[in-house]
Amino acid sequence: MSEQKSVMVQVADLVLNDAYQVRNEVDQGAVRRYADAMKTGHEFPPITVAMVNGAPVVVDGWHRTNAARLIGRATLPAILIEADERELAWIGAEANSRHGVPLKRSEARNVFRAYVRAGRHRNSKGRIKSSREMAQDLRGMKSHATILEWMRQDFPSVYREMRRSEEEPRFEGGLHAVDPEEHFYGATLGALESLAANARGIKDPTRRGQIIATLEATLEAIKQDKPWEPVAADDDDAF
Repeated sequence: MSEQKSVMVQVADLVLNDAYQVRNEVDQGAVRRYADAMKTGHEFPPITVAMVNGAPVVVDGWHRTNAARLIGRATLPAILIEADERELAWIGAEANSRHGVPLKRSEARNVFRAYVRAGRHRNSKGRIKSSREMAQDLRGMKSHATILEWMRQDFPSVYREMRRSEEEPRFEGGLHAVDPEEHFYGATLGALESLAANARGIKDPTRRGQIIATLEATLEAIKQDKPWEPVAADDDDAF
């Protein structure tokens, strides 16, 4: 991770993509608590946002973002970071371990996968760490034996190199970068299908008209394909 910049972001612009999240689900109770606190003026730490293929993706701050959407808040303070796409889930997992809604034990394997995909299973010389070192990095959430078994199942190429020698040479394969555009494409199509399904339940002409107007504006924005930008520095319209 390199440069970080403090900005204000439009909540409506933010992308919540499961591909960059280690949680199994959002805690709706926490979202409601955060929303209530926001309405009373409580200030939360900035969320963390990374640019992926020109889209602002929430790396840390899913509950805060959902709370802001729940109460109709327009903007949020954010830290805009530059990072390798494969590091994003791990960056979020590390942040979750320090603050916010605690990660569940059932989410430990997601954290492990994010750790390996981010390349944190290697030391500064590029050599693969031992399973005990990895367990220590992961703050003891699982034993080193469990880490080794997960590596065997999830990243067999890394596992074979770990077992091959005491030196644990540099890993050169097995972690295939995922095309981020493929994530956005699938998420967009899924959102459209969900939208059509939900719209069937709206019969009121006024509400249907509002939805159609919003869709038409969104379609125009997609056609224009303008690059995303944070909110101007003098825009303090938080609600």
